[in-house]
Amino acid sequence: MEQSRLDSEQDQRRWSDACLIAKIVAIDPAGLGGIWVKSQAGPVRDQWLKGLQNLINGQVSLIKVPSNADEGALIGELDLLKTLAQQKKVYSLGILDQIHDGLLLMPMAERMKSHTAALLTQAFDTTGQFGMIAFDESLTEEDQHLLSRLEERLGFQINLEGLSYRHCEFALEPIDILQIRANFKQIEVPIEALEAMMIAAQSFGIDSLRVGLYVARAARVLAALRGGDYLEQGDIQTATRLVFAHRITRLPQPKEEQLEQDPAEESPPESKEPPPDEAPNPNDLPPPPIEPPPSEQESTDERNQDKPEPPSLNREDLEEMIIEASKATLSQTLLDSFDQKQKMIKSNASAQGKVGQLQKGLLSGQAMPSRKGRPSYKHKVDILKTIQAASPWQKIRRLEMQGERATAKGIIIKVDDIYLKQYVQRTSTVTVFVVDASGSSAMERLSEAKGAVELLLAQCYIRRDQVALITFRGKAAELVLPPTRSLVRAKRLLSGMPGGGGTPLAAAIQDAAQFGKKLKSKGQTPLLILLTDGRANVTLDGVGGREQAFQDALACAKKARAEQLQMLFIDTSMRPQETNQRIASELGAHYLPLPQGKSASVVEAAKMLID
Repeated sequence: MEQSRLDSEQDQRRWSDACLIAKIVAIDPAGLGGIWVKSQAGPVRDQWLKGLQNLINGQVSLIKVPSNADEGALIGELDLLKTLAQQKKVYSLGILDQIHDGLLLMPMAERMKSHTAALLTQAFDTTGQFGMIAFDESLTEEDQHLLSRLEERLGFQINLEGLSYRHCEFALEPIDILQIRANFKQIEVPIEALEAMMIAAQSFGIDSLRVGLYVARAARVLAALRGGDYLEQGDIQTATRLVFAHRITRLPQPKEEQLEQDPAEESPPESKEPPPDEAPNPNDLPPPPIEPPPSEQESTDERNQDKPEPPSLNREDLEEMIIEASKATLSQTLLDSFDQKQKMIKSNASAQGKVGQLQKGLLSGQAMPSRKGRPSYKHKVDILKTIQAASPWQKIRRLEMQGERATAKGIIIKVDDIYLKQYVQRTSTVTVFVVDASGSSAMERLSEAKGAVELLLAQCYIRRDQVALITFRGKAAELVLPPTRSLVRAKRLLSGMPGGGGTPLAAAIQDAAQFGKKLKSKGQTPLLILLTDGRANVTLDGVGGREQAFQDALACAKKARAEQLQMLFIDTSMRPQETNQRIASELGAHYLPLPQGKSASVVEAAKMLID
């Protein structure tokens, strides 16, 4: 009961911080970079986004950036159709030309290509006219993650995953964003506060120089939100807590340990006073202060009396307050894992890079012959091929033209002349192990599959391929390991996998074919590896009967062959079976008898099919 109440309080605090961050970024989007929103699409995220839209209420522009946006969509490009129609260069307006002191909304930001992110960050650094809201839907280690160049420029991170929609209500308080934006720019940050922010950031292992600027601007916005004219400790404490939360990589050392590590005592500063025998040089003396006239002095004193003086801030007290406030937001699990995390960061820094995953696309890859088509931002125009297609018709087209256009220089190009470039790319491979987990020798086959999966995963780290595992026993087949590159996860699932029961071979072939078809629809290349002794004794309807089970397996094999999937049939029986060869033939699969079951042979056969 106590734990449930604690979780409820933490969730409520997460939601309150998410709403407060939305207000802060709406006031100063360009100065604070934006928000990194970690959440799957759902009602809670929609509720937060709707609250942000109601908050800005037309005072701040909010433009959505498509996940497939390219250079032309962001910064504009030559509009060929209008150019040909008007016989002059006409450029389309890019998204970055339409934003000014507003926000760019980026759904599925974890899938953003490196080139697109580079254009966004370059425009952000040079113009400083917009902020970004990046929706990151990656929740597991295997998913794609937000690019580091985007992470660094986003001032805040909020995590809406696991929150209940019923308890998430965006408290809408109408605010004059433009007025508050003008007020916070008048608020100054004392040098003591800025030093405390930077020292605290360094003690938490935060190396980005942007963090200090983000904290300072966020504190000024918080002061303007409460209607103040100067910073208070509460503003600094809240700002550092929100900005530091997701950037902390280590805990600060106690001051006693710091003194032990650096015992050197500071030498007293040397006196720069001249010797008593020596008279001071008049040129070295500071100039006397210039006093304003009495009338100006009196008016200045009156203004200073009307404006309250800001409270004095002590750097050491502020530093301690910032550290304690930031540590309070961390869970005990994170506090215990910082040492291990720091070791991982150091080891990753010295590790070699990985080969990127290849994807289908129209803008890069191996070039193919160009084809005629209608230009759009998704395609590249083959300029040379287009000119070659238009060149033979220039004299006829000029004779058809009249007036000044007939004497104009240049090549006359029509829409029918345009050729578009084509590219082909190799898709990522998903190797699906379909393992027979039935009968007395099930544990032996599972052990063999485990060794094959581990060896193949070692290759996946280089090839960026994935591995999945389907087992069948009893009456049905089950996907026990979705596509993954995690060797630890594969080992854990394989080690605890049960065995025994009937052999539903027909159901396994049918489910594996459907799973492979689903992978192909996602643009991936499935490779099915079936490990079985072929002694089917469970029909497709889930009842016993060897003869009917064999006929069902043959029928499912014929249907699976129509999907044109790459398959490898591993016969694990003591002697090669003719029935297994027949099933493999109906599948269109490569048949490999493996009575002694060697993992290396499985991997080599799989690599032959991939290559």
